[in-house]
Amino acid sequence: MEHIVVYKERGRFGGWPANHGLWKWGNEVVVGFQSCSFKIIDDANHAIDKTQPRYHLQARSTDGGRTWEIEEKPEIQDWYKISGSKFSNNTFNMTNPNGALTFKQHPDKDGSILLFFSTDRCNTWSDPLEVRIFKNRNIEPRIDYIVFDTRKAICFLTAVKDNGKEGRVFCAQTTDGGQTWQFLSWIGEEIEGFNIMPSTIQLPDGCLLCTTRWQEAGEWGIDTYISDDEGLSWKFHGRVLQHKGLSNPPSLILLKDGRLCLTYGFRDKPYGIRACFSYDNGKTWKEERILRDDGGHWDLGYVRSTELPSGEVLSVYYFCEDKRTERTIEATIWQP
Repeated sequence: MEHIVVYKERGRFGGWPANHGLWKWGNEVVVGFQSCSFKIIDDANHAIDKTQPRYHLQARSTDGGRTWEIEEKPEIQDWYKISGSKFSNNTFNMTNPNGALTFKQHPDKDGSILLFFSTDRCNTWSDPLEVRIFKNRNIEPRIDYIVFDTRKAICFLTAVKDNGKEGRVFCAQTTDGGQTWQFLSWIGEEIEGFNIMPSTIQLPDGCLLCTTRWQEAGEWGIDTYISDDEGLSWKFHGRVLQHKGLSNPPSLILLKDGRLCLTYGFRDKPYGIRACFSYDNGKTWKEERILRDDGGHWDLGYVRSTELPSGEVLSVYYFCEDKRTERTIEATIWQP
C-alpha cells in the first residue's frame, strides 16, 4: 500500500471528501473537500473555528493519485457573490464523457439545493440550477448519483426526518437533463437515531444497491438496500457491519472482477481506514482489511474510493495523525 498526502496546510482543517464527490477519467481523478480554520474545541467536536469561513477546494491527480494539485473553485465557493445569484437554464448531457455534477446547499433558502454541472472534467463549473424536492424539508446535498441516459439520472440524498432532526435517505430523479427533479422513494425506515449518507452502485443485473450510514443508541453500522425498479421501491438487503461508538459513511464500488468493495473510516481504537468485500452482490460481507490503523483521534474518514485502470483501488479521506495537529486530506493506493 502507498499512503500519500493530498492536502496539508498549517492552521487548516482539511475535511470530508465524502461530502463533495470524486470523479475519474482513466488515471485522472478529482476529489472535492473543505478547508476550515483549525481550532481545538474539545474532544467531542471537530477541531474547527466555526466563526471563520470555509473554502470549497478540489484536488486533481493525473497519475492515478500519486501526485496532486490543489484547485480553488470560486464559481462554487462564491457563486452567490460572483453572479448575483444568477441561475442556469441549460440542460446537461448526463452521459457527457467529461461530465460531472455536484450539489451545494442554497445559502439563503432553506430546503433548496444548488446543482452545478461541469463538462470539462471539473476544470470549470456552470451557474447552478436551483432544485427544490420538498416544500418544507431540508436536504443534506452530499454527492451520490447514477446516470441512465443523456437526460435521466437518479441522485441519492439525505433529508431531515419528520421531527426536523437528522436524517433519512431518499432518491430523486431527473428525466430532462437536470432541469427538474422528482422524489422517487424513501430508502429504509425512519429510526430514532439517523440513517444518512448513501453510496450507491448499479449491479450488472440492473438492480440498484445502496449502502447507508446509521447511528443509534450508542452503536453504528452500515446497511444495504436494493431496488429492482430503478428506485421506485427498496428492500432491506443486509447489514455490512455493526459496532459501538461513532459512525462513518461508506464508499461502495463495483470492481472489475465482480466483487463489491466497501471502504469506510473507523472511529474507534485503533482509529483508521478499513475495507471489506462481498462476493454475492452485497448479501454477505467478509475479509475486512485494515488499510490504516495509525490514526490519532476519531476525527477522520469520509472515504471516497475508485478502481484505477491498473486494478488498484484509490481511497481518499481526511486523516488525523494527532488530535492536537491539523487535519489532512490523504490517499491510499492498494491492491484489492
